[in-house]
Amino acid sequence: MPSKWTRWIPAALVPVVAAAGVVLIPMAADATPALPEKSPEQLLEFIAGSADAQYSGTVEQSSNLGLPDLSSLGSSYGGGAGSDSSVSAAMELLTGSNSARVFVGGADTARIQVTDTLAERNVIRNGAEVWTYDSKTNEVQHVTATPGTKPDTGVTTTPAELATRLIDGIEPSTDVTVTETARVAGRAVYQLVLTPDDDATLVGSVILSVDSETGLPLDVRVFADGQSDAAFSVGFSSIDFGAQDAALFSFTPPAGATVTEKEITENELDGHSETAPDEFTKPEVTGAGWSSIIELPAGTASDLGDSSAAAMLGQVLVPVTGGQALETSLVSVLITDDGRVLTGAVGIDQLQAAAAQ
Repeated sequence: MPSKWTRWIPAALVPVVAAAGVVLIPMAADATPALPEKSPEQLLEFIAGSADAQYSGTVEQSSNLGLPDLSSLGSSYGGGAGSDSSVSAAMELLTGSNSARVFVGGADTARIQVTDTLAERNVIRNGAEVWTYDSKTNEVQHVTATPGTKPDTGVTTTPAELATRLIDGIEPSTDVTVTETARVAGRAVYQLVLTPDDDATLVGSVILSVDSETGLPLDVRVFADGQSDAAFSVGFSSIDFGAQDAALFSFTPPAGATVTEKEITENELDGHSETAPDEFTKPEVTGAGWSSIIELPAGTASDLGDSSAAAMLGQVLVPVTGGQALETSLVSVLITDDGRVLTGAVGIDQLQAAAAQ
């Protein structure tokens, strides 16, 4: 079962990861199609109305944060349902390139298939339950939530999911504008630009490419402050709209698979479980918007111990005053000497200042 802190690591990285780059989807010759004008407010409403869209396609994700590519290192260590797999996935997201098949049957159903060498990883979300399966280790995790709640898959997997998280946090420190039109995966798109009005953040801007017919975000590119090339991107290279087979969102564990069951109650999602008050404690957040800092409590880093995840992190951490740090063009991580973990789309000095408070 994932430790308490790994449940929060992907979410902590979202505002950072949303800004970088890049797999630039090839543009067609008519890269600026003629489309009716839309204001930023109209595009935001257009995006909100696409939540029930059904589609399938291939999503490409790539990072260019100035880090060595550790994706192969993560694969060599293996996966699974524990903290190692969570850190491995995070490192792949931050340092490597990935391709996945995506099937979406509406707001509450999705299937993501990532194919590795001689192996496949699947995430299937169907209403209040999520299945994850790694064929390499033959391990399955099954998470169910109480009615009215929605479990997280642990990673942001589609441009629409990432765009929604970014849009939810744009006020009041973001300028929103519309730039020229373009094409993504052969489809005409509007481009919505989010520019942080925050001198403390490493994020320069985010470009959301919005399908002109459905309002679905097809591509997200995040740029570090002062850089012209995206530091992180996730976007469709091909997409088809239409109803999806319901069987895609059902899953039966293969014979012999190790299955980990977990039920998440509404109280646990709110960060206070009566039965295990410390297991699902939410991280402390200081600041707001693009320069907010997320802090996980003392002892968090010790959960890694001598695991393969610790070995992976050791490849990119450097000693700093008060602990060890990872600094990229878009996100920084500080592991303090007492085992706290702080992260944000800010510089290491800001994390150190927050740790000292």
